[in-house]
Amino acid sequence: MIASLMPNNIYEHLAARVLGQEAALRAISVAIYKHINHIGGARILMIGNSGTGKTTIMQAIEEFYAAHESLAEFRAMTIMNARTLLDEAGDVDTFAVFRSLENRVAAMLGEKRAPRDVQVLMENATVCLDEIDKISGKIAGKSDVTGMRLQQALLTFIEGERFLYRARVHAQGAERYAKLPINTRNILFVCGGAFEELYDQVYARVDNKEDERRLKEVRVYDKTSGMKSTILFTLRDYLKMSDLFYYGMAPQFLSRFGSIAMLDDLGRETLQRILLHSKDSPFNQSRTYFKTMDIDLRITDEAVDLVVSQAADNTRLGARALREVFSRVIMDLEFDPFDSGALRDGENGTRVLEIDAGMVDAALQSWEE
Repeated sequence: MIASLMPNNIYEHLAARVLGQEAALRAISVAIYKHINHIGGARILMIGNSGTGKTTIMQAIEEFYAAHESLAEFRAMTIMNARTLLDEAGDVDTFAVFRSLENRVAAMLGEKRAPRDVQVLMENATVCLDEIDKISGKIAGKSDVTGMRLQQALLTFIEGERFLYRARVHAQGAERYAKLPINTRNILFVCGGAFEELYDQVYARVDNKEDERRLKEVRVYDKTSGMKSTILFTLRDYLKMSDLFYYGMAPQFLSRFGSIAMLDDLGRETLQRILLHSKDSPFNQSRTYFKTMDIDLRITDEAVDLVVSQAADNTRLGARALREVFSRVIMDLEFDPFDSGALRDGENGTRVLEIDAGMVDAALQSWEE
């Protein structure tokens, strides 16, 4: 069964959960394929603004393993903030990854977990380290010793090394501790970060003509303001590895990653798809909420355009901007839809609550005031 899971099959599963970010999902699909076939170079670094889907991608990877019975030995997975590898004394504690994985394995296997089963699951695990940019070796342009120590500690761990880890197992009829040799070579490391200052850093480099490439100016049409000129800048087009070194990521650390997946800022079309079709979108979550009251929540095309346009203006927030904007619209309606004056009778005795452009506009103006 594993042999039949090609990178394009993995991509199809991830793309059904993650809307947009096609290029990044292709790179991640290849990394997962390498991982489940024990091929080297599966480690991947994701770079993308807040709200572009890094956490959603990590969750989609977990769902992919769960959806295929043949991948049971790969289901141990943990999502951690990179800064949590510092203990209370400020020392680097990479074994925190093992402890997190052990808790996941214990939940999967239950009380009677044989040492070999624990070892196999931990060695075939996926470790997602979020906010990896927060372990930069620089803060405000100055060297940060803590960040460099974290990167150095992760070097060997990510590259592949055998560690003796004291794990709780079931052996000889009782629960006891056993020292298990855990080889991290086959662990899939998916690291992600916003690298927010990196965007301004690269833009300034190109704008100051320190690069042979020039910023692109394009003409676009906006429904509210008509034709206008705008600068087209994406990190994907201009990023150099030296930019990451200057940012504070050690060359030795970056060299451990087989590929870098660049996540694009979400455009209006993608934001619209997320709002209407993602199961976790604020609109669909509100639809589920109102169904408990036998109310069918709907939204007009014009209202969708207004919500998406407002969210698109906050490019650094991505999909989170949708939630922020939509919450302004839906907040009072969720509190008391029956006194809103917006309910009407629908088919088969149901009640309909339809959000229109006027309601969105009024809610946004009231919020600004």
